[in-house]
Amino acid sequence: MKRIHSNILFVVCSLMFASCTSSVVQEQASRPPNVIVILTDDQGWGDFSYTGNEYLSTPHFDKMTEQSAVLNRFYVSPVCAPTRASVLTGRYHLRTGVSFVTRGRENMRTEEITMAEVFKEAGYATGCFGKWHNGAHYPENPQGQGFDTFLGFTSGHWSNYFDTQLESNGEMVSTKGYITDVLTEATLSFIDENKDQPFFAFVPFNAPHTPYQVPDQYFDKYKDLDFGYDEKQNKKIATIYGMCENIDDNLGRILQHLKELKLEENTIVVFLSDNGPQGARYNGLLRGGKTSVHEGGTLVPCAIQWKGNIPSSKKEAITAHIDLMPTLMSLAGIEYNKSIAFDGVDLSDYLKGDRKDTEERNLYTHMTGFEITAERGAVRQGTYRFTTEFGEEGLFDLSNDPSEKENLVEQLPEKTGELRNAFQNWYTDVTSEGFSDLKIPLGYNESPKVVLAAHESSGKGGLHFKANQNGWAHDWYQVKSDGYISWPIEVVNASTFELSLKYAGKDIVGTELEFKVGDQTIHKKITKDFIPVTLPTPDRVMREQEAKEQTWKTLVLGEISLPKSQNTKATLVIKKQGKGILELKEIETKNRKAL
Repeated sequence: MKRIHSNILFVVCSLMFASCTSSVVQEQASRPPNVIVILTDDQGWGDFSYTGNEYLSTPHFDKMTEQSAVLNRFYVSPVCAPTRASVLTGRYHLRTGVSFVTRGRENMRTEEITMAEVFKEAGYATGCFGKWHNGAHYPENPQGQGFDTFLGFTSGHWSNYFDTQLESNGEMVSTKGYITDVLTEATLSFIDENKDQPFFAFVPFNAPHTPYQVPDQYFDKYKDLDFGYDEKQNKKIATIYGMCENIDDNLGRILQHLKELKLEENTIVVFLSDNGPQGARYNGLLRGGKTSVHEGGTLVPCAIQWKGNIPSSKKEAITAHIDLMPTLMSLAGIEYNKSIAFDGVDLSDYLKGDRKDTEERNLYTHMTGFEITAERGAVRQGTYRFTTEFGEEGLFDLSNDPSEKENLVEQLPEKTGELRNAFQNWYTDVTSEGFSDLKIPLGYNESPKVVLAAHESSGKGGLHFKANQNGWAHDWYQVKSDGYISWPIEVVNASTFELSLKYAGKDIVGTELEFKVGDQTIHKKITKDFIPVTLPTPDRVMREQEAKEQTWKTLVLGEISLPKSQNTKATLVIKKQGKGILELKEIETKNRKAL
């Protein structure tokens, strides 16, 4: 009799569980779909076992491709910030003000309407977890561009991936663990907090971008493999593959979490990378890598999963980062009440199988440095890729020449001329609004603390950047003799600002500093040396062009009252004393009215 009762109880509980599960699924189905966009950094086309890499194991992405529409001819920009701008706006990056990766060239105009702003207006909770790289200061930062929650960093790279400090909604916080794991944990918490309402999560992982840092369990799997290069490059690749496998494990964590919460059938998950691989490693038959306008710099896998709504399939139409925003809006049923001049197209019917193909069109690629020119770019049309690089033109038929070895410019002059003109006309169009110089805004109540970083300035005289002449993020100045540093600023609201300087150096006592904005001036003198300590750098292969972390001394400069002004400069004049080298990292400003 007890056994009969036990069986009846089991059946009743099973029915109740099934009923509850069905109820949860039905409730989810009645709401707009959640959206998660996962974007990795410098993970090339060949950095997946899905694309034939015999060394690397990415089982979670491989499984995702079996349950997704996979865009096998999906294009991005050759470097980080431009791709991010196009993903977030559905527009070519040059239209958004983004042209490069540092010194303000990565900043997206605040007027651009981002995916986060559209989803937020539609009632979604919005969160960003990872590398932003489209503006460090409000209102160009994540909070100013539509995200309720942000954990990560706004610059082009980060210096330390273990137990590091990250920005959390404007404040620096200490984290514990490996950075990709930390960002994933924050994403899972965001999902938990918003599981009962629609949410949009943008997860721009910073791996496998340098520095070469990864936990032992991932590095040890690859460290003794010979990838066909010298010892140093083999070690770099082992680290990168470990980072890729860690990313894959975290992709698996996110997908499993959705499954456990009964959210997977009402959540669209997109996975892509931002450009080709940095450095030599497997990239199939593709020519080039990061920064290249050829296939190897711009072709990446993109998988879009929405179980029960998007059938699994391999899609061969030419698609791009600019297509994601209009597509996801359509899939979510969002009709935005303001017009957006998308460059991308809505792929929703194509993904669902309601349309067999997409309309033929040209896709454009652009690559530049600090000077914005049309010297480097490409057009992808059908099977053709046209390239222009510093006056040298190329035309390749990828249907029988996937490695772009046979230049057809002379054999096909009409097609060459057609695509050359198309690129020039496109470039003229997307740059028609011009580019504003970097202006660091001060005075917003939403951003009481603003850092004037060395890499956002220009320096003259006896000083230079320590790690690289380009002044990548986190670099600083070494000052040997008199000079000055200038930051372009905009004071949006008149206020009084407290200023402090981070410096280091031995035999620098007596150095005079003069901070000037307009007719306002602060005078200060360095009265103490400070010998910095280089912080532990767990690089598997030591970084080559990126600054290491070290300790700094803070010197309070004082207060300065500034009127509202649209375009001005903040200048630090340095009258060097002593035989030592003065190191200058940044000036922190605090808006007293907003604190």
